[in-house]
Amino acid sequence: MFRCPAILRAGLLLALLTVAMTAQSEEGDLDDLVNVSYIHAAIFGTGTYALNNRRVTMLKIPFSWKQRPATPDSVGWRWLAPVVLGYDDLSKVDSDIIEALLPDKLVTLSAMPGVEFIYPVNESWYLKPFVEIGGGRDFSAEENFALTQLGVRSLSRWDLNERWAFRLGAALRWAAEYQFRSEDSTAFGIVDIGGDLRRSVPWRIFDQPTNVGAYYIYQRFLPRWTFGESDDWNGRAIELHEFGLSLGVERGRRILGIPVKRVRVGYKKGGQLQGWTIGTEFPF
Repeated sequence: MFRCPAILRAGLLLALLTVAMTAQSEEGDLDDLVNVSYIHAAIFGTGTYALNNRRVTMLKIPFSWKQRPATPDSVGWRWLAPVVLGYDDLSKVDSDIIEALLPDKLVTLSAMPGVEFIYPVNESWYLKPFVEIGGGRDFSAEENFALTQLGVRSLSRWDLNERWAFRLGAALRWAAEYQFRSEDSTAFGIVDIGGDLRRSVPWRIFDQPTNVGAYYIYQRFLPRWTFGESDDWNGRAIELHEFGLSLGVERGRRILGIPVKRVRVGYKKGGQLQGWTIGTEFPF
């Protein structure tokens, strides 16, 4: 029987405490911190996004270490240590995309260490419960904040024939943040569903077999994410849609010590948010 590890129980306890803080918190008194959220560090990947009167640009470095690989008979697990460098521009929504991707100063830095377990349901279906607990600092507002995210991901794969393969991903997540200076906090749930279709091609990159793919990811936020002044982000569920293309190799390469098998580029849109995102593997 699979037992809930101590770190996962601790993450669940922290989640309950954060929910309590969310229910009791009041609006912050600092005008420059009103409607500013940092939990997007846990939600979005590398990219540049326009949201209301802001442009949020992030570089997410997905550090991880596989402690024990999953086998058909045993649960695997790995350490997670994503680091996010962020730039939040309140005045240049229409700035050039190159300028947005290469900002002139660092505004936020956050890290969310955690652990993920890989439970093999069968040969083609894996469940991945996880928990991440961390925080960061906004250097421009001199604000420190705590972040947490926990949930479970599901990933299934089918080889349709020798050239075509399809992946189906789903996730149920809970995310929260607490800002120490303003005493603002927020918490919400996220439902993710995605499909990834891949086809082998007769190219070779790094002397490895290559495939190309197209994917779609649907996200729904519940019950709300109070992010900005738009009614779309306040009081009702928000839906985001991401469409993208990807290119992958069989064995991958190490880039700055990080194993990379795939590169994907997508466009995310919904409500008052839109932007381009860059990532590696199908995020399930």
